[in-house]
Amino acid sequence: MTGPEHYLEGERLLAGTDVPADPEQGMGARHDPPSQMDVLTAIGHFLAGLTAAAATSQHPESVAWQQAINPPEQA
Repeated sequence: MTGPEHYLEGERLLAGTDVPADPEQGMGARHDPPSQMDVLTAIGHFLAGLTAAAATSQHPESVAWQQAINPPEQA
């Protein structure tokens, strides 16, 4: 996952979920806020995104970060 992908995943988790209407239960559509686990997971994604941004801005020519997140396959 790249830094921007981590950021987008964090945003998605914080957005909560839309629950469709269930006429059989007599319930209309609603929006559920994020759970505590979603908030904590989003924080982890934001931290990973910031780490990626700092690593690539400090050493733009380095391939170490890409090797760490995409290790070569062992034969």
